[in-house]
Amino acid sequence: MKLEKRTFRDMVLKARFETIRQERRIKNRIHEVMRKYNSRLDKKRMRRISNRIFSESRKNGHDPLLLTALIVTESSFNQQAESHKGALGLMQIRPATGSAMATEAQMAWKGDFSLLNPDTNIALGALYLKKMQKRFRDLDLALEAYNHGPSQLSRYLRQGKKPKTYSRKVMKMYSQLRSKTT
Repeated sequence: MKLEKRTFRDMVLKARFETIRQERRIKNRIHEVMRKYNSRLDKKRMRRISNRIFSESRKNGHDPLLLTALIVTESSFNQQAESHKGALGLMQIRPATGSAMATEAQMAWKGDFSLLNPDTNIALGALYLKKMQKRFRDLDLALEAYNHGPSQLSRYLRQGKKPKTYSRKVMKMYSQLRSKTT
C-alpha cells in the first residue's frame, strides 16, 4: 500500500512537472514571436503579455498559440495599432465591440483608450473569439466573424458565400507557431 501511494504521488508530481514545462515552453514561444515582430516592449512587459495570452487562452478555452497567431495577424504585436475602421490594440477590437464585451465580462470600461491596454485588449479579444466560436460552432467561421463581424459573416453565408482568406491566414500562422513549439 505504501509503495502504491508513493508511485501514485510520483506520477502526479511528474505529470505536474511536465505541465509546467509545457506551459513555460509555450510562454517562451510567445515571447520569441513578440521579439521577432519588434514590438518595442521591454522584457518585463513582454513576459506580462505572454502570461496574459496564456491565462486568457486557458480561461476561454483557446490554445495560447492560436491567440498569438490572431494577434500577429491583427497587429504584429503593435499595442498601439489602429485600423482604418477604428479597431484598436493588439487584437484590433472596435470600440463598440470592446464596450459590449467589457459589459458582458463585467470589466471596467474607460472608453476607447481601454483597448490600448494589452491586458484589457487580450481579455476582451479572447472572450470575443470564444463568443464567435459558440455562435458559429466552427473555428474558421469564428475567425471570419472576428474579422468581418458576425452580422456581415451571416449575410455572406445567407448569400452562399463562405469567406476563407482571413481564417486561412490565421491558421497558417498558428500552424507555423505550433510546429516550432513541439
